[in-house]
Amino acid sequence: MAADSLSIAGILLSLTAAGLIFFILRLQQRRRATFAEGEEYSGRARHPDQLMVPDAEALEELDRLLEQAIVSEGD
Repeated sequence: MAADSLSIAGILLSLTAAGLIFFILRLQQRRRATFAEGEEYSGRARHPDQLMVPDAEALEELDRLLEQAIVSEGD
């Protein structure tokens, strides 16, 4: 009885692993096809000027990080 449940669990895990590998390979193939269509990755920002202007959310995040740094230095 225990051997049957172990066999079933092993088969299910093997099928799941095979499915995940297939899914990952398919995603990788799609991404390669996207770059092969002519769009080359340069690593540059699309709108670099927007990076120089902080928004309210970025300023709040900076405040939070600075507060954490001050607290961690005090310990």
